[in-house]
Amino acid sequence: MDDYFEPMRQKFESLCRDLNMDIKTESEAFKMLKEVLKHYSLEGEILHWFCCALFVACRQSTTPTVGGQNAVVMGNCVPLNNLLRCCQMSIYEFKKKIKLWCDMANMPHTFAQQMEELERKFSITFTIYKKYRDIFDQVFLCPPNEKNHSKNSKCSYIKLDDICWRLFLCAKNQKPTTTLDLVTSYNLMMCCIDLIYANVLAEKRTDLINPKFEGLPSNWNSPDFDETQARNHCILAYFCEMTDEAKDMKATVFRNIMDSFFQTNTVVGNKETLLGLISNKNFERNFKSLNISYEQYVLSVGEFDERILGAYQHDASEHNNLNEQALRQPVTPLTRKQDLPAQPVMFEQKFEPVANATNNVKKLSATVSHITEPTDFVKRQAGEAAIAKMLQTIGEMEEQFVDKFPMRSEARNRFRMAKSLYFYLIDPILRDEITTKPQIVHKISLDICIRTLMACCTELVLEAYTTELKFPWILDCFSINAFQFSKIIEIVVRNGIHGTPEGCLTRSLVKHLNSIEETCLERLVWKRNSPFWEMIDHAPKPLPGWSEVNADKAADQLQIFLRKILLLGWLRIGKLCSELSLGEKQSEIWTIFDHSITHKTDLMKDRHLDQIIMCAIYIYIRVTNMEGPKFSDIMKAYRNQPQAVNSVYREVLIKVNENGEYEHKDIIHFYNFTYVPEMKNFCTNYLAKNGDKNVNLLMSPHPTERPMVPRKLIHNQSLYVKQMSKNEMQQSPDQLVYVISSSPSKKLDYMNKIVLGSGKRVLDFDDNAVSPIDTKRRRMEQQAILDERKAERKKTARQQDE
Repeated sequence: MDDYFEPMRQKFESLCRDLNMDIKTESEAFKMLKEVLKHYSLEGEILHWFCCALFVACRQSTTPTVGGQNAVVMGNCVPLNNLLRCCQMSIYEFKKKIKLWCDMANMPHTFAQQMEELERKFSITFTIYKKYRDIFDQVFLCPPNEKNHSKNSKCSYIKLDDICWRLFLCAKNQKPTTTLDLVTSYNLMMCCIDLIYANVLAEKRTDLINPKFEGLPSNWNSPDFDETQARNHCILAYFCEMTDEAKDMKATVFRNIMDSFFQTNTVVGNKETLLGLISNKNFERNFKSLNISYEQYVLSVGEFDERILGAYQHDASEHNNLNEQALRQPVTPLTRKQDLPAQPVMFEQKFEPVANATNNVKKLSATVSHITEPTDFVKRQAGEAAIAKMLQTIGEMEEQFVDKFPMRSEARNRFRMAKSLYFYLIDPILRDEITTKPQIVHKISLDICIRTLMACCTELVLEAYTTELKFPWILDCFSINAFQFSKIIEIVVRNGIHGTPEGCLTRSLVKHLNSIEETCLERLVWKRNSPFWEMIDHAPKPLPGWSEVNADKAADQLQIFLRKILLLGWLRIGKLCSELSLGEKQSEIWTIFDHSITHKTDLMKDRHLDQIIMCAIYIYIRVTNMEGPKFSDIMKAYRNQPQAVNSVYREVLIKVNENGEYEHKDIIHFYNFTYVPEMKNFCTNYLAKNGDKNVNLLMSPHPTERPMVPRKLIHNQSLYVKQMSKNEMQQSPDQLVYVISSSPSKKLDYMNKIVLGSGKRVLDFDDNAVSPIDTKRRRMEQQAILDERKAERKKTARQQDE
């Protein structure tokens, strides 16, 4: 083993010398590396794994500074850029491997959370950089044959690009609490480009200006064009759909940031006009100063160095990975897919985060911003006392939000929109509920009803802006428990989509509400301090199963909640069973899961629904003596689920000791020493052929998914789709079949022509219009295709087994 480690140690030490790494960090990193190598084989370039080990060791250290007795900087002053460069590693590769490293090194959950927060911040900046790249190349022009590294003080295209991006990074970090969301960050970035553009116009750098840009002043190249015109020219309207909000930021927040830069000599130029930043006299000085300022910030907080994004402009191979780093489209939760609004276009376009966030904000603003009080209907139904109580509670919540929301300058605006949304939703909610539940009029004055709906509206506004403050931050802000909060979500979804003709919730916002409801159901309501446990303690045992909770009219609070949990469990079991080729076993596995929820409910305390599901699958495999899948296969399949989080199988509660300290281990330890002792008797009796005759061996009733209703594909055309069963497909007399990866493309073109109205085919309602021979032939063709696909699947399965 020493012979194996010695060459590695020498290579590691050589890297640390190149990085000027301190001895303590070097020692901790190599110790971590050796521990990981005891359990895992590190594939690929070993330098990349050195980078991960050193980064983690650096992040866990602090360095004292001369700024005072307790002044420290996070890390050991080795920038990530240097690490990546010395290890010959791209940021793209780093982001993938640091996740694996955290798993293999068994880093604490808090460290993994820090990495997730850093990655999200970085993803927002990546998203902004994508837009920056596109916009910068629209307004500026790279002169032909320009040298990338000009030694004179004149601002070149490359240097202009660099100083503009650094100006944004420094502005963003000057007041980091003002740029916690994507929309605000985008507006700030546009303010920076707008300022640099005015500076280029003022310097008459015609070689850098794109003459094809539509926002170019008409007289920009004439002798009469002066600094005053350059200063007053604004290009925000060409790139910001929410122009007023962007211009307001330019006049207030951005102006204050630039004033502070001038006061601290971070930049020099004309303080009044903000011009002269790129003049021959000031450019090099300002460029170096912004670099130093940003370096100090990165080292003091230990964040990613976002200057590294400049490499994507010059490295074509890296540029291709840019899309992978930006914010991605949120995954679609398994529940309530049928309730999602129609797509705005016939085929889903490529997800564009800034456009999506802007669309969400514009839709909310256009629908609710003019509403400042409850409607007359709500006032009449509720009465003066209830309305007064409502307004008082909302006022108290506003002060709570303003006190805790980091973006102080925007806190009132965000809450104002949330309050308008509340007044908008309470009307259709009341109209909808009052017909079947007259007591709802009295409930709307209850504190918990007001608070949960107001919290939900605030969460929607934060999500619309794509903030870094992710759920359940809103619950902590307003001191609301997840059990109470989850009750309002379905009501908001129903009335936010269908409550009024225009609706106020976009498809992505509905997805978000469905997702956070699943978060509540899968783990938050099962926390030890949740009021859900008090309800369970007072309920008859065992808890009701699916058949008991599915009686809509007779269901109480507990039954309604269990219904949602059991349905979620059924859907997730089905998804995992499909991944593991266990589809035929879903009902038996479901019965085991159902027993754990209804009879062994304490297994869920401070744990996650997916932990119980994975254990149910594996105990079925073991008791029935199946050769596979292995537990590692189950975890691998789980990672493909839309809600998957590594901590679910890495950190499972084992016990709480006398001091109230929680002991966590991995899911296999939980399965062996906690789950099996609780579930072994039931599973062996249920699944074994000669089991205990006193045990009910019948399968538990399980949920049935709601039938798919026809869903509108595009808002301005009467085109609907509906999922068909195999039986329906075979009985459809005049069908057009297109099989993905099998049918020729011209068949799809033909179908598109018919759908869009340009085809020649006419619908004939004559019973005799379709030839029986033609119908039979089509059925035979379709059956042949289905048989071919079935044979291909079997062939693929055999190859995998081999």
